[in-house]
Amino acid sequence: MKKPVWLRARVEDELRRDFKGVTKSLDYAPAEAVRLFMARLVELAQASRAKDAKLRRNAIRKASDDAAGVMGVGVEEPTSGESPRSR
Repeated sequence: MKKPVWLRARVEDELRRDFKGVTKSLDYAPAEAVRLFMARLVELAQASRAKDAKLRRNAIRKASDDAAGVMGVGVEEPTSGESPRSR
């Protein structure tokens, strides 16, 4: 792996605070969540080679949904006796 570099992005302070709080509650570092999203987006974009703007927007939504799924965001809690993977 090459040496990591910094990525700077401007976001509203409230969004930054909320994002840090959510990722911490999920036992993820904010940078880890961003990397999950970025890696999935690159994977989707390379697989589709989509030229259509609507398809590219859909890839961004899918990447964010996939990253959230990996982190367990929006996943229902299993009912008693049911393991999360048995669904």
